[in-house]
Amino acid sequence: MLSMKTAMLLLALAFGFTACSASTDELLPTQDDNSIGNSHTYNSLISKTTAYPASYAEEVEHKGRVERIDYATRDYAEGTGRSRTNTAYVYLPYGYDDNDDVRYNVIYLVHGHYGTASTTFEAEGGLQRKVLDHMMENGDCAPTIVVSPSYNYGQPTANYVDADPYCRALPTELVNDLIPIVETRYRTYLTSPDAEGIEASRSHRAIGGFSMGGVTTWYALAETFNAFKYYMPISGDCWSLGAFAGMNQPQRTADYLANIVRQSPYANDFYIWAASGTSDSAYSEILLQVRAMAGITDVFGIDQMTFHEKDGARHEFRPTVEYVYNALPYFFPSNEGGATAIRQVDINATSFGKTYSVNGMVSDGHGIVIQNGKKYINSKR
Repeated sequence: MLSMKTAMLLLALAFGFTACSASTDELLPTQDDNSIGNSHTYNSLISKTTAYPASYAEEVEHKGRVERIDYATRDYAEGTGRSRTNTAYVYLPYGYDDNDDVRYNVIYLVHGHYGTASTTFEAEGGLQRKVLDHMMENGDCAPTIVVSPSYNYGQPTANYVDADPYCRALPTELVNDLIPIVETRYRTYLTSPDAEGIEASRSHRAIGGFSMGGVTTWYALAETFNAFKYYMPISGDCWSLGAFAGMNQPQRTADYLANIVRQSPYANDFYIWAASGTSDSAYSEILLQVRAMAGITDVFGIDQMTFHEKDGARHEFRPTVEYVYNALPYFFPSNEGGATAIRQVDINATSFGKTYSVNGMVSDGHGIVIQNGKKYINSKR
């Protein structure tokens, strides 16, 4: 089985969004189906996801393991500061114990409403774990630890809107309490468990989530931007300015997020890999926000944000596994050896009003090498 390499991002030709009432075909440019091995390239900000191989849904001989962590934290949501205990589950790839020299990237995947910390690795018969096992075995991405935290302490609220303050509090809890535990207990790139150490290792850390987990992901960008480089919001808009603000006030939300990014030393050092299904009830919520953000070309250009969709996918757990399969190799590309295929693409184009003029050779850090006005995609096959 050929491993899937990073979904390589090319410069957008034009965003091409029309009015909110436009059809999906009008809103979304088509994806270039040309590929090298298992590498896929995108000719626009909007692209289709790639299905993982059917065999990835089966158990592998050498499985990774999932460990439970109960950790001390405090009440950040209600502001009382009282002590409490929360639970997270940690996926360790097979072979973790075999080589003490290997360090691991970390992604925090946040469940949706009615889910708990155990959902990520137990739902659909452990599908997410199975796909991760295959990805790690085949070198689809660099060695990565996957953490499933929870904002609801194992007790979902009756109404998902009521979960908002807990979603907002979780990124702070992660930075203050869980990241120092996970990333010192296991071999990661964190060298000291304080704020400086977490910030210094942000390029090896991602956060993503589905539904209210997507809402949580936007909160992480807005309030803990120095801690995470990569963001994967799935089927959830930003609620920093109120519930459903990303959908109801997309431009105001986009401006709010842009100002946060501009004020950070990492204004050009982050990536948002947003996703939803075309039949997802939250599809328009996140898409309206992404449309507005993409218009702020100095902050959310094609090198900082893309949107990925799965045809026919609904608002449910199963499609999220495909999103993770597509995003992880982009966040943390495999460094394993193998033949390298080079595909040349003309980049004499304008993206959201931003014209790229490149001379010499530069790597953008995502497997794309730029030379003499052309982009070359490195893809293992």
